[in-house]
Amino acid sequence: MGSALTSKGSTRKWRELRRYVLARDNGMCWRCGLGGSDTVDHIVPRAHGGSDAPANLAAAHGKCNRDKGAKVLDQPTTSRQW
Repeated sequence: MGSALTSKGSTRKWRELRRYVLARDNGMCWRCGLGGSDTVDHIVPRAHGGSDAPANLAAAHGKCNRDKGAKVLDQPTTSRQW
């Protein structure tokens, strides 16, 4: 299965996934725990074999997402239960 993201940017499938994840997570950032998330982060980054499956995606603020980058974290900074 290919990614919903391409080298040219997002696809319709990615935009639908993004809307779904932001709604599922109520806009709460998985990194800092605050509301108002505007991006979706790959928990296990694509660069490390992570997929676009909803279970691997979480709402995140743009800054929190950029700060994490392609790192794999041992655990989220919030108390969110997976």
